[in-house]
Formats: sequence, C-alpha cells, structure tokens
Amino acid sequence: MSGLLHSGSSASIRRMLAVASALVLPASVLVLLSFHDLAHATPANKKALEKYYDKFLVETLRNCSTCHLPSTNKAPETLDEFPHNPFGRRLRLLGDELVTAGNRKDIPTRLLMVSKEDADGDGVANETELLLGHAPGDGADKPSVAELDQMSKRSAEFASFLASYRWQPFDAVKRPPVPKINNPDWARNPIDYFIAAEQEAHHLKPRPAAPKQILLRRVYLDLIGLSPTPQETAAFENDRSPNAYEKVVDQLLSDPRYGERWGRHWMDVWRYSDWAGWTDGGQVRDSQPHIWRWRDWIIESLNRDKGYDQMVIEMLAADELVPEDTDALRATGYLVRNFKLLSREQWMEDTINHTSKGFLGLTMHCAKCHNHLYDPISQKEYYEMRAIFEPHKVRIDHIPGQPDTKKDGLVRVYDAETNAPTWLFVRGDERHPNTNEVLAPGVPKFLSGSLQIQPRSVPYFAAQPDKQAFVIKDSITAGEQAVAEARQAADKIKADSKATLEKVIESESNASVIEARHAALVAVVRAETGEETKKTSEEWKQMAELAVKAQRNLALLESKHNLMLAEQVRQTALTKAAEATKAVEAIEKETSEKPDADKASAKKTVAEKKAKDLEAAKVKVNEAEKAVAKAEEELKATPSTAYKPRLTNIYPSSTTGRRLAFARWLADTKNPLTARVAINQMWSRHFGRGIVPSMADFGANGRPPSHPQLLDWLASKLMESNWQMKALHQLIVTSTAYRMASTPDLANASIDPDNTFLWRMPSRRLEAEIVRDNLLYVSGQLNGSMGGPEVDNKLGLTSKRRSVYLRIAAEKEVEFLKIFDGPSVTECYERKPSVMPQQALALANSELATTQARLLAQGLSKETGDNTEAFIARAFQKILARQATQEELKVCREFLLPTTARVQGSEPSVEAALISVALNQKDPPKPTQNSREHLVLILFNHNDFVTIR
Repeated sequence: MSGLLHSGSSASIRRMLAVASALVLPASVLVLLSFHDLAHATPANKKALEKYYDKFLVETLRNCSTCHLPSTNKAPETLDEFPHNPFGRRLRLLGDELVTAGNRKDIPTRLLMVSKEDADGDGVANETELLLGHAPGDGADKPSVAELDQMSKRSAEFASFLASYRWQPFDAVKRPPVPKINNPDWARNPIDYFIAAEQEAHHLKPRPAAPKQILLRRVYLDLIGLSPTPQETAAFENDRSPNAYEKVVDQLLSDPRYGERWGRHWMDVWRYSDWAGWTDGGQVRDSQPHIWRWRDWIIESLNRDKGYDQMVIEMLAADELVPEDTDALRATGYLVRNFKLLSREQWMEDTINHTSKGFLGLTMHCAKCHNHLYDPISQKEYYEMRAIFEPHKVRIDHIPGQPDTKKDGLVRVYDAETNAPTWLFVRGDERHPNTNEVLAPGVPKFLSGSLQIQPRSVPYFAAQPDKQAFVIKDSITAGEQAVAEARQAADKIKADSKATLEKVIESESNASVIEARHAALVAVVRAETGEETKKTSEEWKQMAELAVKAQRNLALLESKHNLMLAEQVRQTALTKAAEATKAVEAIEKETSEKPDADKASAKKTVAEKKAKDLEAAKVKVNEAEKAVAKAEEELKATPSTAYKPRLTNIYPSSTTGRRLAFARWLADTKNPLTARVAINQMWSRHFGRGIVPSMADFGANGRPPSHPQLLDWLASKLMESNWQMKALHQLIVTSTAYRMASTPDLANASIDPDNTFLWRMPSRRLEAEIVRDNLLYVSGQLNGSMGGPEVDNKLGLTSKRRSVYLRIAAEKEVEFLKIFDGPSVTECYERKPSVMPQQALALANSELATTQARLLAQGLSKETGDNTEAFIARAFQKILARQATQEELKVCREFLLPTTARVQGSEPSVEAALISVALNQKDPPKPTQNSREHLVLILFNHNDFVTIR
C-alpha cells in the first residue's frame, strides 16, 4: 500500500493531505473529494478536476489557516506557498465517520458544514460555499450517487492505508514490527525484511550478491576509507568459513582508521573548520586556533565507540558536565567552531541554525524573523532557543608544558555572562529588540518535554585555571628563561658598547655612547615583551617606563627579580654622564697632542662639546631617576597581588546549566528526532542517500522517507544499543541489501529508475579525501600517524598525512579536494558529487598523482621485473583491488608494447619527453618505465578507482 503515493498519485493528493494535516480538517472527507476523481477522471475532465481542487484548497487555506495554521503569518495565496507532502504532524483521519455513515450522498454538504460552521472561524465566503457545493463530476456539476458510493469504498481503503502508514517524525520513536515477506531466505537481518517488503510491493527483484572482491573493497572504503591490499584481498578470498565476511567487518570496526573515516563524516555534519583570519596579527575571525583538538576528540570517541548521546552532551556542555576533564572539554569545539569575531549575532545565529539542523533535522532559522511557515515553530520559540546559548563565550586554557596559549592551548567554551538577557528581535533585526520581555530558555513545545535547568557551581581550578600548579610552574620557568635571555642580551650589548667606545671619533663620541646604552635597554625590553624597537634614539623616559613595565612582569614570576630591570635602567642612567665625560676627556687628550696651531681651536670645540654633552646627560639622568623612582613607589604602594590578573584569568564561579539541560533533552530517548537524524546520516554514508532525502529537514517542507518503518526500527535499535554506532554499522554492512551488486536491471529500472526502494546497491563517487588518501596509500606513501595540529593546506599535494588532518577553513582549502567536491565549511549535511573534466586532469597531471604514479610504478617494477603481464595484474590489484579481466589485460598489453617500441626507436621520442614533463622529472626515465608510469596514471583515472561499486 505504501506505493500509492509514489506510483501515479496526483500532486493534488499530496496537497490535499498536507492541508488536512496542517488544518486538522477531516482528512478522509478531502480524500473523498479527490482520490476517486483524480484517479478515474476522463482525460478531458481531469484538467478541470485538478483546477477545481487547487482552487478549493486555496480557498480553504484562506479561510481556515488563521486558526488552524497558527505558525503562518498570513494565509497562502497559492498552493506553491504550502508544503506539498503528506507527512505533516497532524495527519489524522478525523472524518472516518463519513466513510462508514449510512448516508453517503451528503458528503459535499457535510464538508460545507464543517467549513461553514467552524467554531473557530467566521464561516466561509459565498464564493467558497458555491465552490464547495459544486464539485465537477464526470460530466456533471456534482458527483452522482454511484460515484459517491464508489468514492466511499476507495476512501475506506485509503484510510486504512494511512492508518498503517502513519510515520510521524515528531512522535516518539517506537519500534515497528518486522514485516513479513514472501522470500524470508533472502534476509539476513531485520533490515532486509523492511527492504524486501518495499521491493515486493513495487514488484522489484533484488540484484544478486556482489562479487567478493567488489564487496571487500566496498566495505573497506566504507569503514576505514582505504582499499584492501592485495594480501588482504587474497586472504578474504581464501577464507572459506561461513563468517569470513563478518570477521572482516569486526576487524575493520576495531581498526583505528575507522575513527578517521567516520570522523570526517561527522565533521561534515558538525561543520568542522580550522581557524580563519590572521594569527600573526592577533585577529582570528572564524573558529579558533587549536580547534584540531576537537577533531582528535571526534576520532578518538568513535574509535572508543562512545555513545552518540554522550557525544552530543559533551559537545554542547562538557564544561557544565565535567568542567575539569580536559579530554572531554575538547568536545566543546563544536560550539567554538561558530565563533565570529566581527559579529556576535552571526555567531549566535549559526549556533542555533546548525544545532537544530545537525541534531534535530529542523530549520529553526526560518523562525528568526517570523513564525515558521511550515513547521509549528513560533518566532518566540526561536529566541527561547537562543537563550540557551546566550551566556556562552570562548576561552583558551593552558596545557602542561606550554605557557603561551598562542602557540598551543585548550580552546573551549564557558558561560561568561550568566545574566545575559535574550530579547526577541522585531522582524529578526538586532537593531530592534523587544526589551519589554526577557525570554527564558526553552525548546519548541510541539516536540514535547521541557528543559530541566539546574545552575551549577564551577570547581576552583576550572574558574581560575591559571592557578593550577603546572601553570604556575610553567610560568616561572618561562620567566627565568626570559630573565636569563635579558641578562645575556645586556651583556652582549655591553661588550658591543665597549667596542663602539674604542672606535668612537671626535664628532660622534657622545652619540655613539648614548646609542649603545639605548641598545642595551632595548635588548632587555625586547627580550621580555617581544616588541621590536627599531628606533634607538627614543627618549630615555620612554625607555625607563618600558623597562619598569618589563620589571613588573618579571616580579610576578619570582621575587628575587623584582628590581633587576629597574636597577639596570638606574645604573645605565647614572653612569651615562661618566661615560660621556670619559669620551670627551679622551678627545681632550687627543687634542692636547696636536700642534699648538690647532690646539686653541680644538680646545674651544672640546669645551663646547663638553658643556653640551654633559648638560644633555644630566637632563637624561634626571628624567630616568624620576621615572624609576615613580615606578618604585608604585611597586611599594601596591600589593603584589594587584598585578596577578595580568597573568591570571578569572572566570565565573558558576554556570547556568542551560546547555547541559538542552543537551540532555536532545539525548533523551523520548526526543523524536535525535536518533532518527543520526541514523539517517549513518545510512546515507553507506547507501549514498538518506532514508529521508532532505538530510537537514525532517519537517513539513522536507521530503518523505522511502522506508519510514525501517528508519524508526534503526533509530530504536540505536537507542537500545546505548547509542553505540559500531553495532549499527555492523548490522547495516552485513545485511543482504548492502551486499547486493550495483549492476543495473532494465526491468527494475523501468519501475524504479531512481532505485528509491533499493533493488540494487547504489554505486557512488568517492569523497575527495578518500581519493587523495588512496593515491598515497596504494603507492605506499601514506603517513598513518594520527592526531595533532592541522597540516597547512598549501601542503595538500606534498604532505603524506591523511586528508582529515589537512587544514580546512574559509579561503584555506586544498585545491585538489575542492576539485573533487570536498566539504563546505559553511554547511555540509550531505556531499553533492559531480563529474568534471578537471577531476581527470587532476588525476593525470597534478603533482600528487604523477609523483605517486612514479613511485608505484617503480615499486611494482621491482616486484615484477620485465614481466609485463605480471606488472599489469599487480597494478590492477593495487589500484582497483580486483583482478584484471582478460579484455583489460589485452588492452593494457597493447598499450605498453607499442609505446615501448616508439620510445626505443631511432627517432627522438617526443612522447618520452612529454611523459617526463607530466611526471615532474628533470631527467627522462627509461622508456619502459615511462610507459608503466603512464599506465598507472590511466588506472588512477579508471572509474572504478573513484567509485564505490
């Protein structure tokens, strides 16, 4: 019966049911007026019938939507403004009595009564009344008695179907019974029963099992993202035990590479993004540095098979749940990722939008400016959800061994403003908040349940993390190192100053001395503050103030350094006059040895210089003394603790508990959407399409599920399995449905051309990361090390790390991955694969592909020597994880031999030179090797390499 809506049902039926569900009108009444008419109307009259029902529905909406569709601001003017699917929340057969009542002839009249005597409204306009009472029939203005009788029978049948079909995404998940099928021998587990039931209902015959090599490569790529090696393929083929495949699945699920593969999937859904902006200039605009720790947390959690519910809770509220657990705190990178330096409003909007899409499959952002047009979400409820996140902000805590959080740290969230108000923005404009009402945190009421908010106190070291022993120790160590560097720099400058004095000439003596002393101060200040001071002729007072500033910082690290730099400033200033005097005396001595004729003039010059220099020196000394004295007084008058906030961050000692309450509400088994949305994402990664095709919209404007009961069964299974995902993966990939071949069938294709009901396993393109990773893997170059800071995106063609570790952010993406439809950092609930010529060029000409082709060809040549057939066979096994067919062997032999002959001929080989350039080599390789490398590049471009069959 479930095929009725997918095989020939008119769009008007969908519209009718959508209206019935949203307006809570008698659905079966509307069915009576449409199902039979549209299904059995003559061609000449069908257009008139469709026009009538379209007009009827619009009129009904215009009259009834004010009360029965409260989430709409105004009545729709056309059907295009209303969702065209039958899966609304309120689909109920309220008019069943009209089907079973004795008097069926008055159905149009009864419908008119329902509309005209609606207690919630003012009745209907005359035009609508006329319209309702004069439905076109088969050549008559009204349906005949015979027609009404037939319509009643069809409506009863349709009502029965609807009663059994009622998939309600907003109702609590209940495990449906496993359906009976005609061929139970085909099924391995309950998944197959649900799939087979739909196949049988649509007269589809499932495809046979996939060949072992194809199946093995499929499950390897699905679970760890890497193709099986020839050795692994041979071992599987030679294993004759009945559970050989299940053993492979268990092995792959326990492989750490599983976390990397599925971590990237969930990073799509949760919008992972590295920082964007300019860290050197201190302006990080989007996301945050060190957010790679969240990525590592995702991978580690999946490998440990942490429950999905626990992952959700930790991502949204680990700081409220376990505020001192640094491992769990990494999870809050989910919220950190939404950080926007230039717009707090965009930051909050992204948080609400993608939390609702990613976990609930709801488009909450549609209610920012007005009530949701399709789902029962009011504008006020949007801002009540915002209130959950209003207090939170981002911070970076120290980690052991690294006192500088700019270099490394733990980026996380916390409740910074526990009393921050949330107001409704009129028409969604933050410039016009309704400050008359502060909104309390809440969730959409139609989803049932409420937030159990309990404010929580924050442990001492979570509120004052810089007072932890390791932070103080690391800071003291850094301070001692800074002091040592400052002293070393001062000693070096002192030695350089002495050399400068020895070389001073008469006209530059005083300037050189002063310059040397300036340089000494600058070195000390630079060592402590990191400031680059280029001007060595700045005023002494400024230098003294900077030195005192440096001294204050050092004083916080260790008391014995309290006056070190200040004393250095003092000594430099006090000795300056003496230094200058000595320099002038040296000039006097030199002058005294000159001829008498020159002495008078020289003495006069020296006297003038002496008076001028000594006066300038006195002024500088006085200024420096005053600056230092003032600094000393400040230090004496102010307790040392007054300067601690300069190094110690102090955060609120309590948290609102809002996010934790929300996270627990999400992870509650009573929540109707969380498990369904999670299962839909998992299913789509195995079958290329979700059971609900609209991945981020389970609401009335989304698309209906192809297998609603299967979705509910799997969602129930997930929750019963403590939300652990490996058990679900194991169930899915061991099903008969998953093991089917992906080959086509003309008969099935004529019935279900889109393979909606899974009569074959869908083939699908590899994701960008898996293409790149497998290029490295088959050539033996992939670096399997896990975790750590992101790899610069500019190294995407040369780095050997897995693609999950490459930097991805706005304007910081690997071009190779973009060509193969890599994830968008803005939103990526599903990948949209494409086939473009640039992809073939990237696999033929890029540095990545040509380098790996050369290395792989060299490795295979060592294994096979001059044996051409062995080389071809081994290349197929390595690259495509299968044996070459006889036809493929023949074509490859023909390709290699003529190319070799041309290259070895007496004529200069233009081909060899071109291949050499393509392979990025300075010296052309041997001709035979050229041909083999070129063959490897061709196999990289084989459709089987970039496709999961």
